[in-house]
Amino acid sequence: MDSFPSSDPMRSVTQAEVSSFASDGVVHLPDIVKKDWIELLDSSLEKMLNDPKMFADLTALSNDLNETQDLLALKENEMKSGRFLSGIDHWKEDKNFAAFAKVSPLPSIVAKLMNSKRVYLYEDSVLIKEPGTTEETAFHQDLGYFHLTGESICTVWAPLDDVDSETGSVVYLRSSHKNKKVFKPNWFVANEPLPDTKGKYLPNIEIDDKKLDLLRFDTKPGDLVVHHALTLHGAGANSSATRQRRAVSVRYCGDDSTYKIRSGAPKKPHHENIRTGDPVVDHPDCPLVWG
Repeated sequence: MDSFPSSDPMRSVTQAEVSSFASDGVVHLPDIVKKDWIELLDSSLEKMLNDPKMFADLTALSNDLNETQDLLALKENEMKSGRFLSGIDHWKEDKNFAAFAKVSPLPSIVAKLMNSKRVYLYEDSVLIKEPGTTEETAFHQDLGYFHLTGESICTVWAPLDDVDSETGSVVYLRSSHKNKKVFKPNWFVANEPLPDTKGKYLPNIEIDDKKLDLLRFDTKPGDLVVHHALTLHGAGANSSATRQRRAVSVRYCGDDSTYKIRSGAPKKPHHENIRTGDPVVDHPDCPLVWG
């Protein structure tokens, strides 16, 4: 039988942190997860990177979307820059990712922040910006990609490296979850919305816009950042020549969540048998992990 680190967090979530999550739509939780958990993810990720099928190349996608660039300059830029890689639902294939999403301290932390008696795992994802990655993560909102609705939906962002503004820390628009608007999901590396999606058009937000109330956290392995599914956020390029920026995101939903099939948003296999309004219940593809 596999042995994993403790499911207990390194410390309790404070009431001030619960309040920050509710008011700001995001909270930084320093030193809350044992680094043993991060080391497990690190070991699995190292093996995954040897399989090119495990990750989508968002740098290539960005180049395809940017049709106005000169092709020669584009090729030269490709040779100089690092890659922005993304993968999803690794918990279904890898025992360490599954344990991190299901039996690590994350479910209990999320239950506390969302004041939810039950927590269900929706998905996980990996986001890697290699040294010299020029792509920014376009501002977006997670809920538009999810076939869910409700107040108790969030994303936990766990850095596997030290992350700061040089390597592309995530930037959040404070309290943007409070307007309740659901925006069209975009291509992640461009503001253009996905085809056939519905909702409001995203406002054009720059990572360093001084006029907006933007929050940015310097983070390290063992920290977590948790944001509400309606909170607008993006991330900068990795301008470091030597430092990589790797992070694992895990998305959860809670007590008041129901399914809402969203036109144009990517579906998971079990969504084919689900209708809008169906309650979220324990399912192999959306398991109950707390409560």
